Amino acid sequence: MGEWGTAVAGEATASLPVALTSATGVLTEQEANAIYEQGREAVVFALMKLAKDRAELAEKSGQREQAKPSTPSGMVAVYEKPAVHGRSKKPGRKEGHEGVRRRAPAKIDKREEHILKSCPKCGGVITSAPVRKRTRFIEDVPEVQPVVTEHTIHGSYCAHCREIVEPVVPDALPGATIGNQLVVMSAWLHYGLGNTLSQVVSVLNYHLHFAISEGGLVQMWGRLQEILYTWYEQIGEQAKKAGVLHADETGWRVAGVTHWLWCFTTQAVTYYMIDRSRGENALKKFFTEAFAGTLITDFWGAYGRVKAAFRQKCLAHLFRELEKVRCAIARRYGWRSARN
Repeated sequence: MGEWGTAVAGEATASLPVALTSATGVLTEQEANAIYEQGREAVVFALMKLAKDRAELAEKSGQREQAKPSTPSGMVAVYEKPAVHGRSKKPGRKEGHEGVRRRAPAKIDKREEHILKSCPKCGGVITSAPVRKRTRFIEDVPEVQPVVTEHTIHGSYCAHCREIVEPVVPDALPGATIGNQLVVMSAWLHYGLGNTLSQVVSVLNYHLHFAISEGGLVQMWGRLQEILYTWYEQIGEQAKKAGVLHADETGWRVAGVTHWLWCFTTQAVTYYMIDRSRGENALKKFFTEAFAGTLITDFWGAYGRVKAAFRQKCLAHLFRELEKVRCAIARRYGWRSARN
């Protein structure tokens, strides 16, 4: 048996063999009996020491570390996220309440009469007049067919400008053959709802019977971006002048390359910015000057470099870290519950 070290467990002093000071040490039967003879405190201390060494060895062997407060939710494995509790109560109204159905439409576009000439069950001919009737409302979208409009644009000579001028056609972008409604709807499907480019093309080609290519859509979206970019910058300026501003970031893929989607939001506006950096350089592009309000963020270190008048940490991240500390203390002292 090797040298003995000294450790304190509670108020008792127990001597432990060298095997307990190494995560790879092997405890012999003779050493285990020696620990047992030291009393209950020595046994408890020895078991806790072995458990701690085993945990440290597992970490060194390459097991995944726990997520930090600054780790984006998208980078945390699904099996490491806490379980979501079910509903606290059964959905829907309680038994005995009157049911709710869809309201009758305020406008009726067409009416149809349905009268039987033969029985749908036996096929027999029905010669008598109907004995009752009821109404049923059915709302549906009509089959969509593209509408092609030929615009004849007349040019007139302006004596003041000394040139021929033409009226503006508001239904499409200058020189475009695709109407504004289709451009905006396709952009909403892609950027608003997250449909892929091929999915948007499928909806237009097969469901709306509108033949268009992926390249044509991308070109039109680029022209739409040029028009909306001024509004986009105005939203960013409005966010930077807010009294309270929430900031966060998450992973984002651009052409298969990892980027970061930065989000700056207030009660009135939300501003998104995609950047290759997750650090201070990206924040400098948004915060071009000191922020005069209260900046609410998680624990990601890059936010600490932003000059802000006031700061506040996200309470959800803070409570999450406090819960980890509570559980760690409970495991350290062998509590069944951290409330003990």
